[in-house]
Amino acid sequence: MLTEVAQTYSDVFAPEIFVLVCGLLLIGYEWRAVPDRSLATLGARVATLGVGWAVAFLVYQGVPRLVAHPPTWAPDATGSAGLGLGVLLIWAVWRRRRWGTLVPGFAALLVGVTVPHLLVTPFWDVSSHVLYAVVPAGYLGLVDWRFAPLSALALGMVVARPLAGAHTWLQSIGGLLLGVVFLWAAVRVWFPDRLSMPAAAA
Repeated sequence: MLTEVAQTYSDVFAPEIFVLVCGLLLIGYEWRAVPDRSLATLGARVATLGVGWAVAFLVYQGVPRLVAHPPTWAPDATGSAGLGLGVLLIWAVWRRRRWGTLVPGFAALLVGVTVPHLLVTPFWDVSSHVLYAVVPAGYLGLVDWRFAPLSALALGMVVARPLAGAHTWLQSIGGLLLGVVFLWAAVRVWFPDRLSMPAAAA
């Protein structure tokens, strides 16, 4: 019973879904500061997120099918790589269109944390579910404290993954520590002033 609940939790708040939801919340938050708050300007932003998410999903689903016998850590690695490519596309479009600074910060943070995750995963399969719950939730919480409840969902993932049998407790806690340390360092270095300012006008 507990295993099924943990697996359902893992599926409902899987990285591809949780990052997408956090991205939508951040887009809405940033869009409120745009002078032209038309449905067209919102639609263009949501469409960009959708394209980035589609790229991430295609890499995650497509690459393992090209390998006859992928290693056990391959799903985490391809999911991480796909997410990194997808959000890199979002970052590039946002910067080119000058739509604001919060979503590019979100994307840059996710791309940044993807690098150590890809390097570590072949040797130690830290939980990508935990990592990609902690980093987006942490970023949104820093943007506005009203997003702080998302952190509870991220912490729930730390418990859910071992109970679902997908990771050991050490791998799950490793994902949490990697996310927290990277989030802390990245915010200190890259975004110390951005997170206390309203989104830039388009």
